[in-house]
Amino acid sequence: MASTDDTAAHDLRDLTDVKVALAAGLCTVGLTLALKYGAGVDVSFVYRLSPLAPYFAYVFTRGAALSVRVWVGLIVAVTLGTFGFFAF
Repeated sequence: MASTDDTAAHDLRDLTDVKVALAAGLCTVGLTLALKYGAGVDVSFVYRLSPLAPYFAYVFTRGAALSVRVWVGLIVAVTLGTFGFFAF
């Protein structure tokens, strides 16, 4: 039987997963809308999914001992970089 500390750590891990997934989802949708309606640029579907690349890295490395802020920052940086590349 798991102790309460194990349960608390598991719940915290789930919350971390939700935060990173939420950031990736919002950035993916935001990038698509910003490129289409903000910049008026039609970009391939694959490039619009670029914010998901750091999310998949997070999932496959199970966080790699980095904080949520680092992963969310990486997702936002990739999103802004992709927007900047295609919009300017």
